[in-house]
Amino acid sequence: MKAIIVFVVIILLLMISIVIGSQNTQMITVNYVIAKAELRVSTFMVITIAIGFLIGFLMMLLRFLGLKVQNKLLQRRLKKLSKDSA
Repeated sequence: MKAIIVFVVIILLLMISIVIGSQNTQMITVNYVIAKAELRVSTFMVITIAIGFLIGFLMMLLRFLGLKVQNKLLQRRLKKLSKDSA
């Protein structure tokens, strides 16, 4: 149930950002480290939101996998200790 609520909130935030971004049609100059680009504000917003989402998702995935590995190691240790005590 919690996952559904989080998913709905994320979808709503994305929809709000798309609506706000579609109203901003001005051109801006974005200076990257190696390049320079002329983008609309709405396009820039979509790109930055997508990059932020991907970075957050990858960090969450790495943390989840780390906890999963730690859980497996602890389960092995527990099994070994229970064998030794028996």
